Amino acid sequence: MAERFIPEASPPPAEQWRSAVAAAMAALCVAWLSMQFLSSPPFLVAAIGASAVLVFALPASPLAQPWSVVGGYLVSAVMGVAAAQLVPAVPLAAALAVGLCTLGMLALRCLHPPGGAVALFAVIGGEKITALGFGYVLSPVLANAVLLVGIALVVNNLLPRRRYPRPHAEAHPHRVGDPEPLSRPGLRHEDLQTALIEYGRPLYISGEELDEVIRLAESHARRRRVGEMTGADIMSREPVTAGPQTTRVE
Repeated sequence: MAERFIPEASPPPAEQWRSAVAAAMAALCVAWLSMQFLSSPPFLVAAIGASAVLVFALPASPLAQPWSVVGGYLVSAVMGVAAAQLVPAVPLAAALAVGLCTLGMLALRCLHPPGGAVALFAVIGGEKITALGFGYVLSPVLANAVLLVGIALVVNNLLPRRRYPRPHAEAHPHRVGDPEPLSRPGLRHEDLQTALIEYGRPLYISGEELDEVIRLAESHARRRRVGEMTGADIMSREPVTAGPQTTRVE
């Protein structure tokens, strides 16, 4: 029973330590820089801690990409301030803020769960936050988000086996229109996209990432089934030819 609630695997210990130290240092830097350059308190929103965990522990997640962080904070702050100003009852304003920020982030493709805390803080943060009005959106919210993303862009790309932001799928290396050789006999990217749509439930992995995982699994499976694949299965249908006058650029 307990195994249903515990993940089957976790990153290697070295990766866990890298993520933890990076998140801690990023939080420290955001706090210190905000105190140096923002004119008045509050200098920091609590949600920045949750964002640091996402950005450094799950840097490839769609929830941790730069637009998700900055856009999610902006949308959530605007919705939170609007709810606080329009609805006097705090419980209703809090519920409205969280609901509207979720809808806004989904609509603008910048879903970032800590944004819910940003919106909620605009309602329950007390008189100092309420007095800021929509100024809360710029300082501390936007300032904190931009600082965190800037630090993540540097640190994540210095750590081994990380690329941030998550790279888009590369163009076909052979510059032909048909699928890559290993994908011709099996699933294609459009099959995965259709399957994700039919699945109908939130799955925080992109089609490209799912494609990569399945390709790795298929590669391991092929090693057990050597001989089942023929040359015709993987040959290009649009071969690239070169003649005596072909230049290297072409």
